[in-house]
Amino acid sequence: MKGFLFLGIFYQYFFSTLQQRHPIDNYGKRRDYQWSLDRRYPYEDRPIQAESLGEDDKLPIEASGSATFFSHGETRDFLQFLKRINYDHRQVPENRRGEAVMVEVSVVVSNIRSVSEVTMDYALELFYRESWTDNRLRYDKRLFNNKTELFLHESYTNFLWFPDTFVPNAIASKNPQRHSISHRSLLRLSEKGTILYSRRISLICECTMDLTLFPFDRQLCKLGIESYGYTADQVIYKWSNGTREAIRLAKIRLPDFTINSVYVTRHMEEYATGNYSRLYACFVFTRSSGFCFLQLIIPSTAIVITAWVALWIETEMEFQDMISIILAITFLIFSYNELMPRVSYIKAMDFYLGVCFMICFLSLIKLALMKYMRQAIAVNSFPRSEKCRDKKN
Repeated sequence: MKGFLFLGIFYQYFFSTLQQRHPIDNYGKRRDYQWSLDRRYPYEDRPIQAESLGEDDKLPIEASGSATFFSHGETRDFLQFLKRINYDHRQVPENRRGEAVMVEVSVVVSNIRSVSEVTMDYALELFYRESWTDNRLRYDKRLFNNKTELFLHESYTNFLWFPDTFVPNAIASKNPQRHSISHRSLLRLSEKGTILYSRRISLICECTMDLTLFPFDRQLCKLGIESYGYTADQVIYKWSNGTREAIRLAKIRLPDFTINSVYVTRHMEEYATGNYSRLYACFVFTRSSGFCFLQLIIPSTAIVITAWVALWIETEMEFQDMISIILAITFLIFSYNELMPRVSYIKAMDFYLGVCFMICFLSLIKLALMKYMRQAIAVNSFPRSEKCRDKKN
């Protein structure tokens, strides 16, 4: 009896769980599921279901059922507009002259979190904006209540053509996610077919550094922008509003660096698959040497002065004291090397610490010679004193 009771409870729990996971049952009852969609995705945030997509380009058909998924009339009219013109988001926009699509780019750097010489990279947060013209999207403003510009939801990026922009020297990135507060995106369409797309991105980019003059060095870090698949015959990138206004920098303070200057460039990259248009935003960093002065230069200089002054004090200095000084400068050198990357060339700080070590080592040699000379003089003066005593006697 208990076994049948247990099977009945398990049967009821299993099918109730299955019904919760699959609200669209075999009988076609969709009211509960549609009500949950209305609560989870209000207005334009609602996902487009497979049943509402057409065969061409997967766009909603003009049936009355599509109105249940889009409450705003503008959203429904825009999707019907795309369906009416047979828009294909996989096709590159073309102009009358047959030239490549001109993508205008502007960048606003909101923050540079860190610049690391150990990992040879830097982390930054920026607002990336790009705009281009797609003649297929020209529309009559009377279709959208006389609006010359449409503010579209970020989900419409799946229905429009976009350049496959990427950052070639990026190590890690955080792209805008759905319902994310920190990383959002913006999409606008003008009546002339110009698309403006903006998004906030967090990047960690590679920066090859030359540390020969460390800690008085200047580093050049670049941010590359390029199309991954479209060659220069199809897509060309350029900085918008001139090279001076194309990139803006907020007030940023770094603990180890100061931003000396920022400029932009553009050139062609040659690969085996063709030529690609690339933009560069260049950041020039000047190192703040205050930390190295406090942690390396001043202590090592004090150790050297102590080693030299100790040789001229009246009391005789022992070898243990000088060895302690050499161990102190050696510990300072090892602590410095743990914080620096392993490079095959000599840095300015390496040369300075090496000179300090050699001075301390020569001080030890000098101390040994002084002790040897004193002992030799004492040995030579001892027999003479005995001869003088014998003559007096």
